Amino acid sequence: MTTLTSRADRRAGVAPLTARKRALDVLAVLLVSPVALPVGLATAVAVRLRLGRPVLFRQQRVGMHAQLFDVLKFRSMTDVRDDSGELLPDQARLTSLGRLLRRASLDELPQLLNVLRGDMSLVGPRPLLPQYLPHYRPDEARRHDVRPGITGLAQVSGRNGLGWDDRLALDVRYVDTATTRDDLRILVRTVVDALRGSGVATVAGLTGEPLDVERSYPVVGGVSMRRFAERDVTTRVRWMSHEATRRYMRLPTDLTEDDTRRWLAKVYNDPSRHDWVAYEVATGRAIAMLGLRDDARDGWPELYLFVDPDRRGERLGTRTLHVLVRWLEAQRTYRGCRLSTAAGNTAARRLYERMGFQETHSEQDGRTHMVLHVATHRNDL
Repeated sequence: MTTLTSRADRRAGVAPLTARKRALDVLAVLLVSPVALPVGLATAVAVRLRLGRPVLFRQQRVGMHAQLFDVLKFRSMTDVRDDSGELLPDQARLTSLGRLLRRASLDELPQLLNVLRGDMSLVGPRPLLPQYLPHYRPDEARRHDVRPGITGLAQVSGRNGLGWDDRLALDVRYVDTATTRDDLRILVRTVVDALRGSGVATVAGLTGEPLDVERSYPVVGGVSMRRFAERDVTTRVRWMSHEATRRYMRLPTDLTEDDTRRWLAKVYNDPSRHDWVAYEVATGRAIAMLGLRDDARDGWPELYLFVDPDRRGERLGTRTLHVLVRWLEAQRTYRGCRLSTAAGNTAARRLYERMGFQETHSEQDGRTHMVLHVATHRNDL
């Protein structure tokens, strides 16, 4: 296959290239149909019996040249709602059958029909939601220069474990460099990963927030925030196990990655919590982890914050708090935040005081309590 390169090259060669890839897609679907059809029918029957109608889930996605189409999937969740008529969170609606379908990627099987209709290719950037369009960086929008795929380079390079920056960068790399040989390698890797059930997040959200939400966080001094995700578990355990972090924080002595994953699954659906990673936008490198917990629902959530213990002295806490304060200012539900810190942690207390935190009281266990009024904080950006 001709290498995909510049815009001029694509304008000159896109017709034969697209026609060749399209022919190979149709041929491949026809070749796998003797296996795909019975598997698909059996899956459809199972979905109909366990979940009812409709068997297929349709959702509008963005295709080649940013044209919209309906992507097809086997339904994997119920329509259970709360007392107010709102759909319950994904985790509550996902059935055991749905988890199985997602783990084995069988829910994607109907997209072979999208391939036959010309909406998709077997291999290409995954089709994403229309609301993401305003949030692509200029180079990332080139992912729409080719047909979206059932699988792609990003999916076999980490699947749901990758962050948005990495996933979209791999999509652009595919557009610029992919060959027929690369497509075959990606297809083989996809089959192997599907059989192993590796790299698949059965519950949306545990891998991070939607692109439009993640890129709506403020950027201050080259630092922003994103939701804590499963890929951050190892880093969190390492940072929290560090002597410098434990010196002033109350933490379990035997913290493990399994513990942290269970914690993540628990807090994901807790509306009183926000848990984030602060990162440097230019490099994507995490610099701190922080969160707000509003158990009292009184508009004064409790803050926790700890920084990369190997980079202490680089004002990581200050840079992170500037972003958090900017985010708090944009919210209508919070009047500020509160925290407690070890009385002996003079560096942390000075940091919080510079940001406008005021001490309220101290306890006998050596914890000092402080509060920040968002409307009156010192914005010394």
